[in-house]
Amino acid sequence: MELGKKILEYRKKNGLSQEELGEKINVTRQTISNWELGETSPNIEQLKMLSKELNVSIDELLDNEIENVLVEKVSNTERLAGLILKIIKIFLTILGILFLLSIIGVVSFKFIKKSNINITKVEESIHCEIYGEEHGYNIVYDELTGVSIEEGGDTYFYDILDLGKYTDAHQKFNIINDYVKKNGGTCETIKDKDLSGIIDISIKEGTLTKTGATILLKKNVDYNISYGEDFWIEKYENSIYTKLDTIRECAFNMPAYGLRMGETRELKQDWSCMYGHLDKGIYRLVKYIDFDSDIPITPDDVFYAWVEFEIE
Repeated sequence: MELGKKILEYRKKNGLSQEELGEKINVTRQTISNWELGETSPNIEQLKMLSKELNVSIDELLDNEIENVLVEKVSNTERLAGLILKIIKIFLTILGILFLLSIIGVVSFKFIKKSNINITKVEESIHCEIYGEEHGYNIVYDELTGVSIEEGGDTYFYDILDLGKYTDAHQKFNIINDYVKKNGGTCETIKDKDLSGIIDISIKEGTLTKTGATILLKKNVDYNISYGEDFWIEKYENSIYTKLDTIRECAFNMPAYGLRMGETRELKQDWSCMYGHLDKGIYRLVKYIDFDSDIPITPDDVFYAWVEFEIE
């Protein structure tokens, strides 16, 4: 497991918020967030403090395991010479075996590459309210065939609907959705962690500059959703969006808000601290959001909403 995920896991086990943990080890909440997202890493002194405050060893945080370490010292000249002679005698045999294995490896690689070339993975989640409770289920599947590759979430739907006997992801989502609707509940489907339809994010007209804008957030469903400070800017170049490098580490001034369904909140944002003045081009501001429920869609999962804008 990556260090960032370890920090997140043990912070939650200890019931600490990012701000509380940051105060204990003398760093900002943004720094804790960057560690957990894998953007930066703590130094050795900070690791020691994390180990103390999270009640876990540094080895456990780093997933260090030392096993099967063999130390052998050979100082006898005759024994060394004997080993060299044995190596010479079997050299041709080894060479032939390696040549054969290399041929098999190349053929196998080409076969595997060919067999997987058309597989495009899609991650889709369904988040439902039923009988006053929230339940979620997540499936990664082959976009072409619909066959489930990996599944997660709480076990509520899996158990009562016996989802294990189905292989098609779309069929599983339809079964969950039909069951919830028949029992008076509601569901929202989220594809590739895209929260459009659940969260509206936009820029208030007339507020966009090279150094900031007023961001509008609106929640369209009655789910418990957290809007943290964390978000970043990406630039559209060569047909893809690429995350901008920051000029210094500092926090955005977008705090967490608990929005009511249908409510719109204005958040004024100055990004010059991290990015300075943006050059001419097409950008998007990506917002980090998660489901604040007792049973999340998948443990430690992160979702996003984003808005495009153009600097002229």
